[in-house]
Amino acid sequence: MHRRYQDRASAPGSLGDVLRLIRSHGAVSRSGLARMTGLAPSTVALRVDALAAAGLVHEVGSIGALGDRRGRRVALDGSHGFVLAVDLGANHVRAAIADLTGAELADTGVLEHGVPLTGAVGARETVAQLWRRSVTLMRDSGLDPAALRAVAVGVPAPVAHPDDRLVAPSFAPDWDGIVLADLFAEHTAVPVLVENDANLIALAERSDQHEPEQSQLIAVKLGTRIGSGIIARGRLHRGIGGAAGELAHTAVDGTSAIGCTCGVPNCLESVASGGALIARLQKAGVAVTSTADLLALAAQGDPAVVDELRDAGVRIGRVLGVVVNFFNPKEIVLAGSMSAAPPLVSAIRSELYRMCLPLAADALEVRASRAAQDAAIRGASILALDEFLAPARVDELAGRAALRTASAG
Repeated sequence: MHRRYQDRASAPGSLGDVLRLIRSHGAVSRSGLARMTGLAPSTVALRVDALAAAGLVHEVGSIGALGDRRGRRVALDGSHGFVLAVDLGANHVRAAIADLTGAELADTGVLEHGVPLTGAVGARETVAQLWRRSVTLMRDSGLDPAALRAVAVGVPAPVAHPDDRLVAPSFAPDWDGIVLADLFAEHTAVPVLVENDANLIALAERSDQHEPEQSQLIAVKLGTRIGSGIIARGRLHRGIGGAAGELAHTAVDGTSAIGCTCGVPNCLESVASGGALIARLQKAGVAVTSTADLLALAAQGDPAVVDELRDAGVRIGRVLGVVVNFFNPKEIVLAGSMSAAPPLVSAIRSELYRMCLPLAADALEVRASRAAQDAAIRGASILALDEFLAPARVDELAGRAALRTASAG
């Protein structure tokens, strides 16, 4: 079982809790930390000094002419390590590196056909190839692989929680039951987290909020398949086993056009996903092989494509309407390649508001992702940072640093 530090409790006012406040508020004064935590200024000073000794924070700003520190602020120090984010898709691989503040240091871009994912070489060899590419990216970027602190991998499949086991992944059916973190552990000792890509999109959208801890949203990935992630009170909600957000496997009106591993007859994904629309249009004789083709034909006003997109949007909107009435989120965020199709999006929006109770709809915002192409990789960076800098882990890291300092003295 891969129990994550970010799921463990930490005492209010602890070293880890102080760092959490610094991360969420940016550069903050010591007096500001004292007000937020209720700790005495002397205690805050001890906490900040311990975090600085562990290489996690530093002071920014200028010192006054008389040497006073009133202009100084405590900020996260991103220079003592980095995290690796991987977006693993059915037909692409993307890797990015970020420092401990989340600033991007390197990005491969999308590597089409970069790594075979169909089982031709198996999951273990795929992970080995990914790791070799990642180490090359680190070194080419002038980074020491020894400074890697955590890895997060996004996959287009359900991931059981908390053991990070893949469950019936449609992009690689023979990977069912595989724990990718264990395969990465053959190459690195740092924490490796595996997460559904829609959950990572939800994390990325949450991070853009002024008060992320209050965020209530549902992110819906619309592509060849359909996925969704839930943020409740600022935290990723996975459910008891990791199945929260799997609205794509709700039975809907219509007939399946593609198979789905869920086993639910006529589930939303098999009826209204990009893959389903492509299959249905191909059967009708339309020359379309990808979601890019769908978008191009929709932009040209192809009547068959537009009709299919509208019908799919109605079905997706109906399912989302039920979810909104139940969960009452502040935002519905649409991401993925198909979120760029106006007929689909307008139909989703119209049906969603038609299905919602006025009380739920009044405060609801339906919007596009702020970074549709980058959301999953950014979410993976956030997940890796949330794990390495989790309050419970920081308490341990700072404690070890204090012991080393005491031993050296």
